[in-house]
Amino acid sequence: MSIRSLLEQMDDFFDLSRKKQRKKREKLDKLIVSLEEKKAKLKRKIRRETHKDKNSKKAYNLCKEFKAISRMIKKAKKRADLISKVDCC
Repeated sequence: MSIRSLLEQMDDFFDLSRKKQRKKREKLDKLIVSLEEKKAKLKRKIRRETHKDKNSKKAYNLCKEFKAISRMIKKAKKRADLISKVDCC
């Protein structure tokens, strides 16, 4: 799954009303899991690439992608926590 499609899914989700967001909670959880998996794969790729050449363009781009995915995960988890708080209270 590409980063753009993941971003589109997140944006679509966050544009919904709270009631619809609760219904799509499972989808958010799946999205978080897939982002976590992508982050782990990127981490392995970064290690391999930096082991070859620390200053390569590919390593730089992988690091940027890793940071973007980390931010998306943080945003998704924060949103999931907000949805959980609304559900419980």
